[in-house]
Amino acid sequence: AAAFAMGPPTWVMGIVFAQLCHLARANQMTLGGALAVNTAAAALAPWLVGVGLIPLLGARGALLLIAAGYLALIPGLWRRGSGFWLPLVLLVLLAALTPPLRFVDLPPGGRVLSYRDGVMAAVSVVEDGRGVARLHINNRVQEGSSASGAIERRLALLPLQLHPKPQRALFLGLGTGFTVQVAARDPGLQVDGVELLPEVIEAAPLFARPQNGQPSGSPALERVHAVAADARRYVLAAPQRYDVVIADLFHPARSGAGALYTREHFAAVRERLAPGGLFCQWLALHQMDVETLRSIVAAYLAVFPDGKAVLASNSLDTPVLGLVASPGRPRFELDALRARLAPPQPELRQLLSSAGLEDEFGLLGSALAGSQSLQRFAQGAAVNSDDRPFVTHRAPWATYAPASTPRQRLHELISSWSVEPGEWLQPADPVFEQRLQRYWDVRRRYLELGLATAPDPDPVVMLDRLQQPLLGLLRDSPDFRPAADPLHALAAAIRPRDPGRADELLRQLERLQPPRSDPASRP
Repeated sequence: AAAFAMGPPTWVMGIVFAQLCHLARANQMTLGGALAVNTAAAALAPWLVGVGLIPLLGARGALLLIAAGYLALIPGLWRRGSGFWLPLVLLVLLAALTPPLRFVDLPPGGRVLSYRDGVMAAVSVVEDGRGVARLHINNRVQEGSSASGAIERRLALLPLQLHPKPQRALFLGLGTGFTVQVAARDPGLQVDGVELLPEVIEAAPLFARPQNGQPSGSPALERVHAVAADARRYVLAAPQRYDVVIADLFHPARSGAGALYTREHFAAVRERLAPGGLFCQWLALHQMDVETLRSIVAAYLAVFPDGKAVLASNSLDTPVLGLVASPGRPRFELDALRARLAPPQPELRQLLSSAGLEDEFGLLGSALAGSQSLQRFAQGAAVNSDDRPFVTHRAPWATYAPASTPRQRLHELISSWSVEPGEWLQPADPVFEQRLQRYWDVRRRYLELGLATAPDPDPVVMLDRLQQPLLGLLRDSPDFRPAADPLHALAAAIRPRDPGRADELLRQLERLQPPRSDPASRP
């Protein structure tokens, strides 16, 4: 395919170049001089085409102009007579027959909200028939949607709440911009965001929608300082330091993404942290295999030996992990975490609650592994580095020919990783530590239950399968609220058919689960 696409134009360009060299010699120019002119033009072309012509004319217009330039260089076509019109006719036919170089697949009832040709990629925003807008790069990579929910909020808020008093945060990668906008809703936090593609930054306002709490023109959107730059170079060159650095879900199979998971990049991020700063690297387990994850964890621990792992959500098919570390602060203080979960602004408290971070169990309950467990997991793994880019070489195989499913990978991790309160917290109330340990144990059993339960469209069948196991989990840890959520949903689903059973289930839940308390009311 490459030979078919590139062979003919390369052959023609070689003929044209050889002919131009002959003409140069006929006009008293040496062959070396002709090669010097060609080399200088080749050095200028990337800037002229990539930075100038494509943003100005688009990909189609730039290619047509280049074709016109080649026609102009063919000897003899511009002589007076009939040959004078031949290149013009060829150019007109070429312009008429060349289709628009705009490839966007539309879902049923969908429409294109935005399309931008960029130097490195074409960025489009496509809305489906339900009104959900999605961000696509080169028509094939989905980078998020306007239907963002609790998981996107947690990607921003969970690392921020682990810092006692963040004043400046850096986000590496923006996507739809939803995550950085969530962080920017804190009036005391300055938020910087780095995105490689300026077209993605320009598309961000299209995702600020009322249904996800980000109305168009909201102050949060305006407060984000977005920079179009390469994340690695920005981290190396930026003069300021940050209290929190949060790295997005970079798909490891995308060109250049593997370099954002290297030991060298993590070391540069550490240098960019302010004293007591925290770094969180999010990882999509559904986009990488276990060996790729081991390599990334090994690179992370080489720089942050006290690194820990968190689970962003309880999703089984799209699990997201986070590696977190705070140099010089290997354990967190419980009172400081409680203070962070009780901001004075009601809007921020509501935002935390919508992300499942209404109390310390919602925050610390996300802990998945301590540093010792991660060290055992990464032992013997190839450290992903600039001179040994393990992730770059392995990621395409793991993406297009995976040996396991995301569920299987998640099960492998929760079965082998362990977490202890002493690795996460400074000495705290022993009663609280016991409750937290029960929470983690029940979380593991909850995930295992989900992995072992076959789905069924009939809510009555699902309730028969899940009611007693989930109620048992709540008896063991009433603080584990995720176990109650599916039961509430199933009770609502069966109410039209069996209101008595639905009411009895809700009464059982009310007896087992303590009422939600406002963190601000705690001493």
